[in-house]
Amino acid sequence: MKLRTALTLLALTATTMGAALLSGCNSSSATAAAAPPATTASLSDYFKSTDWVATHSSDTNFVIIDTRSKANYDLGHIPGAISIPRNQFYFSRKIIDTTTGLYKLKADGVTPLEFAYDIPTPAELVDILTRNGINPDTTVVSYDNDTNSYGPRVAWVLKTYGHAKAYAIDGGIDKWKDVDGRVISTTAVTPTAATKPYKITSYYNYRINKADVAAVIDTANGNHTKAGYVISDVRTPSEYTGFGTTVTSGTASTGAWTLNSTPFIYSSNVGARPGHIPYGKFSDYESAVFTDYINPTTGLPVASTLQAGRNVKVLKSAADIQAHFDSLGITKDKIVYNFCEGGFRSGVYTLIQLGLGYTNVYNYDGSWNEWSILDPTLYPVVTGDGRVSGP
Repeated sequence: MKLRTALTLLALTATTMGAALLSGCNSSSATAAAAPPATTASLSDYFKSTDWVATHSSDTNFVIIDTRSKANYDLGHIPGAISIPRNQFYFSRKIIDTTTGLYKLKADGVTPLEFAYDIPTPAELVDILTRNGINPDTTVVSYDNDTNSYGPRVAWVLKTYGHAKAYAIDGGIDKWKDVDGRVISTTAVTPTAATKPYKITSYYNYRINKADVAAVIDTANGNHTKAGYVISDVRTPSEYTGFGTTVTSGTASTGAWTLNSTPFIYSSNVGARPGHIPYGKFSDYESAVFTDYINPTTGLPVASTLQAGRNVKVLKSAADIQAHFDSLGITKDKIVYNFCEGGFRSGVYTLIQLGLGYTNVYNYDGSWNEWSILDPTLYPVVTGDGRVSGP
């Protein structure tokens, strides 16, 4: 593990120096900075309840971000929220062919291959935040639907760039409307741009890249994960196994998984391979850390009016989530590398683990969208049910 010491980036704004720090999949972020010193943490340091948001929404320098589509925002949003659609917090990057040093090309031999979900560079982030009136002291809470990962993605990006007061709303707009019975607004809020560019003054390394992940797969000893590390896969059973299964996300992923004979190609990327990173420990994204909100009066779950055929979900208790991680060997003494398809769901898990007091947890934001199309000799893929394999 490379030494991860805190790096302070003085007066880092939209400059070429800042852009070079996190320039996407073609550079390693492992040497860029480190996680902050260990502190006493709780889930509320990263996720806020709808009650807390309602209490503080009129505070000065307080911004609520709706990360859903503009069309859904216009249909109804948390009062006072501004619209910053999800695609403003991820960017496509071209991929370098490691054998030639040139851009990897699609089958047409001309068009560069890209992966779609990279973290904003400092310059991109400064532009987003400045345009939306956000400064380093602003309290930012972001949301989507209940378990959707785009709201927490914003909080993860901001925390990565040292923005201390960034949070995701537990339960999202579903809990706000259907559990709390609070009104939603159709009045659009137009933010006023900040008078000065947002200044990034610190960077915490909650992010790793493909090279960091590959480095902890011990190919000399049977593709086990190196001692002290754990790779955490937080997708669906079908995504993990690489095959269509009878178990879907949100259903408890225990017991036998029925595998079809045909690989389940779910990625739109050219040349994507199905499966998972060797010895990745699997957590079904929804069923492992989220649960139905239960009405204490009726003892029944509350149905969402915003998502058909679905109950409103919230995070499980810290104790229940910790027990799940412990059962997989994802313990606080380990260095944890989370991944999913594009770094969104794994960003949620990274925030959760930070809230549980983990001090060495990182999100691979290129995730399967990137890993699956890279050189198989350097970035191996495993199919099938490997939930119990590995150290």
